[in-house]
Amino acid sequence: MSTGTATVRVELFGVPQLLTGRRQVEVPGRTLREVAGALAREFPALAGSVVDPATGWINGGYLFVVDGRFTRDPSCPVGPESSVLLVSAQAGGAS
Repeated sequence: MSTGTATVRVELFGVPQLLTGRRQVEVPGRTLREVAGALAREFPALAGSVVDPATGWINGGYLFVVDGRFTRDPSCPVGPESSVLLVSAQAGGAS
């Protein structure tokens, strides 16, 4: 029985990819809020412009795509098998 937090693979597009210099990263998290906070901690270049450091949540110009569905729900569950993308809200979908 594992008590640790699962690692989630997150694909980055646009500004997040440019700021980190990476197309894909792995961070711990069981919800999108945990993933967003981990992104800001592990990739400080994302703090401020992509993730609000005060709230630990993505700024209004961004959203996640989880298993093909656009979402800004911080309580959305994710796991190692989830397909998670971080994209600009202008890339498609409504917030």
